[in-house]
Amino acid sequence: MLKKRVIAVLVVSNNIVVQSKGFNKYLPVGSPEISAEAFNNWGIDELFLIDINASKEKRLINLDLVKKVASKCLVPLTVSGGIKNIQEIGQLFKVGADKVCVNNSIKNNQNILFEGKKKFGRQCMVASIDSLNIDNNFKVFDYFSGKVTKKCVFDTAIKYEEAGAGEIFINDVSRDGSYKGYDIKLANLLCKKVSIPIISCGGAGKPEHIVNILKKSNVSGAAAANYFHFYEHSIAVTKAYVNKFIQIRQDTALLYSKMPIDNNGRIGRLSDYELEEYLYEKMKVEVI
Repeated sequence: MLKKRVIAVLVVSNNIVVQSKGFNKYLPVGSPEISAEAFNNWGIDELFLIDINASKEKRLINLDLVKKVASKCLVPLTVSGGIKNIQEIGQLFKVGADKVCVNNSIKNNQNILFEGKKKFGRQCMVASIDSLNIDNNFKVFDYFSGKVTKKCVFDTAIKYEEAGAGEIFINDVSRDGSYKGYDIKLANLLCKKVSIPIISCGGAGKPEHIVNILKKSNVSGAAAANYFHFYEHSIAVTKAYVNKFIQIRQDTALLYSKMPIDNNGRIGRLSDYELEEYLYEKMKVEVI
C-alpha cells in the first residue's frame, strides 16, 4: 500500500513566494529556490510550485524560475501557472518539472488533459479545482474573475478524470489561510466520486490538521503552503508528529521521533535524565 504524502506548496507572485489568505491577501515570504531547498532538506514528500499571476497575465510560469527550483528539489516537483497547451507542458518538463498542474485552461476545454495523458502519461497530469463552500454546496471558484461559478466541484472532478487527469488537487478557497483545518467532508465526498488520487489543500494550521485529513479521509496527500513557513524544520517536526498516528515517509535525518511534540507542533523539553543520555557516553567500569 502506498504511503500518504505530505506536500508543500510554494505560491509565487512576481517570482517571490507569498502567503495567501482567501485568495485576495498576500504576504511576501522570500526566494522560491531557497524555500525549495529548505523543504527538501526537511523531508517533504513532494513540492508544488504555483504562479498565481501567470494566467491573468496570459503567460507561462517563468521557465528560469522552474529550472532554479528544480535544481534544489530532489522530490517530485509539480508546476502550475499559465499552462495553455501541450507544447508548454513539454517546455516545463525540459526544465525540471515532474508533473504539471492545470486549472484555468481546462475549465471549458479538457482537451489538454487528454493530449497530456497521451503524450506524457496520465501520472504527469494534475487537474486543479478551486472549491468554495456555498451553503454546503461545493462550487467551482473562478480565481481568474474572482467569482464563484455554478459548476459543481464533484461533477467537474469526474469530467477531469474522464479527460485524462492522473490526480485532482482540490484547493479549498473557503479555508485558504484560515488555519482552521481541512474540510474533511469535502475530501470524503470527492474521494467517492473519482478513482484517481486526491490531494487536499487549504486550512492547515497545525500537525493535528494533517493527521485528521489523512486518517479521516481517503485522500492521497495533504498539501499546505502558509503553515510550513512558520518556523525552522517545520516539515520535519510535522511529519514526526503525524507519524505517531499514521505511517508516512521518514527519509531525513531530522526525525524528531524522540521529542515530545504537542498537536500545535510545539516541541517540548526532554527530562534531565533523557538529556543526560544524549550528552554522555556511558563507560563500563574497568575491573582489574
